[in-house]
Amino acid sequence: MQSPRQQPNQVRLTDRRDFLRQSAVLAGAASACGAPWVIAEQRVRGANDRIGVGYIGTGQRASKHIGIGLDLKAEGLCDIVAVCDVYGPRVRAAAEKTGGKIYRNYHELLADPRVDVVCIATPDRHHAQQAIDAVRAGKDVYCEKPLTHWSQFDLAKRIDEEAAKHKRIVQVGTQFVADDVYAQVRKLIADGIVGKILHVQAAFFRRGDWGERMDIPDPNAQPGPDLDWQQFLGDAPKVEYSVSRFFQWRMYWDYAGGPATDLLVHTFTPVFCMLGLDYPERVMGGGGTFEYSREVPDQCNILVDYAGGPSVVLMNSLSNHVGTKHVLRGTDGIIEFEAGDRSGPGVRIVPFSKNDKKEISLPWQGMGDTAKMWRNLLECVRTRQEPYCPVSLGLRVQTPLIMGILSHRENKVARFDKEKQEIVLV
Repeated sequence: MQSPRQQPNQVRLTDRRDFLRQSAVLAGAASACGAPWVIAEQRVRGANDRIGVGYIGTGQRASKHIGIGLDLKAEGLCDIVAVCDVYGPRVRAAAEKTGGKIYRNYHELLADPRVDVVCIATPDRHHAQQAIDAVRAGKDVYCEKPLTHWSQFDLAKRIDEEAAKHKRIVQVGTQFVADDVYAQVRKLIADGIVGKILHVQAAFFRRGDWGERMDIPDPNAQPGPDLDWQQFLGDAPKVEYSVSRFFQWRMYWDYAGGPATDLLVHTFTPVFCMLGLDYPERVMGGGGTFEYSREVPDQCNILVDYAGGPSVVLMNSLSNHVGTKHVLRGTDGIIEFEAGDRSGPGVRIVPFSKNDKKEISLPWQGMGDTAKMWRNLLECVRTRQEPYCPVSLGLRVQTPLIMGILSHRENKVARFDKEKQEIVLV
């Protein structure tokens, strides 16, 4: 059963002064590239303080985070104190593995004083409200990408506002930015190594939709004490229970955004980090569901134009695994890399010969390492510095992806009205 198609014409942002908005952009983008931005004057934890971690969501992606948490616990860096899930068998398995206390409602986990950091690894639609509630409860947050569901632009902005208000750290889980190389590249770009960058291409290609077509551990599972269907739905359209919707939620528009917010977010975030972009001027989204039986697209392409440049082309296909390099084209050279290839050479910078500058190669130093993202977050919890991917950066990455989805769904151009702080479809 497909949900009624939503037809938003405008998505409103809360007004903020230009100075504060621009400061957030600069601080967020710079911190993601390694600058020591201090976000809160709070007690700085000692090296021997153990940080209590609670997991909201204990499914497929969360299992990766839990494994990392167990490794960090063995090193004395944290304790796993709580686990929460709407599906009983899953949360009981996580509790047995970690020793964490079981919760079936995330509000109860947030009320646990032993929880210092919350890992949110739930369906996209729940990320925003759970992150907002977590920072209001005084918790720091690791929020899986995407920052929000594609229909929740207002909530994306609110996470940023609430995190700043309550002086909490929010790390957005786009692990491709877990590399200090980006800070070096950003400085070289600022120094004019390849001139002004006016065109960017980034892509994510693979064969198969296995990422969205998740396993169904119990095809006979039904709503009841062990499966809280209403809590799973949250503010999504109220539809009849479906075992596929529950376990394979990434295939449905009601709960996910397809390749735009699931895959292209990974390739776009490093580019954003290196260029320090703000909100876009206009976005056009295309593609479709051409091969696989599902609601969200299996081919997704987004064109993002920024005032004065660059023009960014984001490409995706789930029907062919042959990829392409990510390229930043400047007036005096190019920068290229493969964000998904950890074993690759890293970032290659090629100035044009007329500049009399030599080619530069910078090897990766942790790109794509989720464990490094967690180490970075725990260190920031102690020092109160900004993490690799703070919410201020995640918000501005999420914005053009949301615009691309809206453009695709409504067959319109999405424009960003900076004066009114709105997304407008024309």
